[in-house]
Amino acid sequence: METLRCRIKRTSQTDYIDLCELYNDAKVWNYLGGKRTSQQIEDRISEWINPQKNCEYWTVREKASDGFLGCILLTPHYDGEYTQISYMFLSSSWGNGFAYETVSQVLHHVFKEQQYEKLIAEAQAANTSSCNLLKKLGFYEVKRIIRFNAEQVIFAIEKPFVG
Repeated sequence: METLRCRIKRTSQTDYIDLCELYNDAKVWNYLGGKRTSQQIEDRISEWINPQKNCEYWTVREKASDGFLGCILLTPHYDGEYTQISYMFLSSSWGNGFAYETVSQVLHHVFKEQQYEKLIAEAQAANTSSCNLLKKLGFYEVKRIIRFNAEQVIFAIEKPFVG
């Protein structure tokens, strides 16, 4: 997939070093439960490179520089009922519209190509930028819960997606 400024491709072994950089970006993990151990990082990257049938992982790169920006994930949500879309971008890329541009493209792709009627997203309530991004993408708030010792906002979006 492509957007005006980015390429979105399935995560592969060639993304390993970039994924390690993402996992070591402390600002990213402030809103995602904190820093991970080396073993947790290895396990997670292995999952992304060799996904299970019900998971999809994409790497986002800027077209102009081929620089790594982040990842977009489609995985089962903790509740076990719905599929969740989530994203992680290097803190150095925040505020440039890359997440909106690429997550919007993935949503269009997923609703067009797959049989999802509804997707959810979960963001820490304190991460107002992510909550605002989800609202801008067309998600609506469903509920709030406590998970990972913090208030989380569960959002949903239904097919058809218009962004």
